[in-house]
Amino acid sequence: MERMKIAIALIFIVIAGILVAGCTQSSSAPGIPTGTTAAPTTPAATLTVPPLTITQVPDQMSMDCNQTSPSGNGKPFITIDPVPHQYIGESIRFGGTTNLQPGESLVTAVYSGEFAPCPKSAGNCRGNVTPCCGGYSATVSVLPGPCGIDTWSWEVNTSEHGFRPDGLYIISAIGRNGAVENYSFFTVSGIPQPNLTLNLPENDSDGYALLLSGQVNTGNGPDEQLILMISTDSGRRASYMIPVFHNETGYYWHFSLKKSDIVPYNFLTVTVSPETRPAISIERTFLYNNEPPFFPYNPYSP
Repeated sequence: MERMKIAIALIFIVIAGILVAGCTQSSSAPGIPTGTTAAPTTPAATLTVPPLTITQVPDQMSMDCNQTSPSGNGKPFITIDPVPHQYIGESIRFGGTTNLQPGESLVTAVYSGEFAPCPKSAGNCRGNVTPCCGGYSATVSVLPGPCGIDTWSWEVNTSEHGFRPDGLYIISAIGRNGAVENYSFFTVSGIPQPNLTLNLPENDSDGYALLLSGQVNTGNGPDEQLILMISTDSGRRASYMIPVFHNETGYYWHFSLKKSDIVPYNFLTVTVSPETRPAISIERTFLYNNEPPFFPYNPYSP
């Protein structure tokens, strides 16, 4: 009996030990705190931006320069632009390009290209372009241009310096004390006999106008003006003051005549006369189809 009591007591002691151990473990577990709690904080992400590289796209000028610019050690050059058709009394504007530096000086000159025996002393003809004279010269500066191709220009009045009708002349340009030079030939025509022409009329592309045109030379160049008069068989009349233009062959005129100003008509008469030289006027009659009443047609003034 005594042994049974001792065994029961031991059993209770073991059970109590187990209960005590369980409570101790429960109280050691982390509990949930009461009251206001702060939300967990997430560390801010760091954004790393790679450096921006800007590639400059060359413009058209730069591309053209890369293709046309002379190298820095290139041979120096001077070019001379072709000289257009000129008449005595007009001013000629010579010009060209060069790779010499802006501000450098060029010696430009015009002299006769004709061969002629010259006396030992030609007298005082300095600045004259006639044969046996030294020609007319000047010093001009190189002007800056694109891509290192610079320019030069020089204007000469052919009413001065002894220019002669239909003479052959030379224009030269020299730089760096003769280290680089170039030259070109040109002619200056004399004033031809005053004349005026009238071409056959033409319809414009829309058929609403007549195109009148012709050549003119009165000695007054582009300062001349022409008086254009139109009359028809129906009694319609019109008059206009028209200018003179210049091209590679000389001076010319043209005018667009509205048909509404002259219709109706079976034939019309066109009279053209220079304001300063009425004596060289021209008058022609044309049918409604722009043909002359008689052939062959003569477009020249008397």
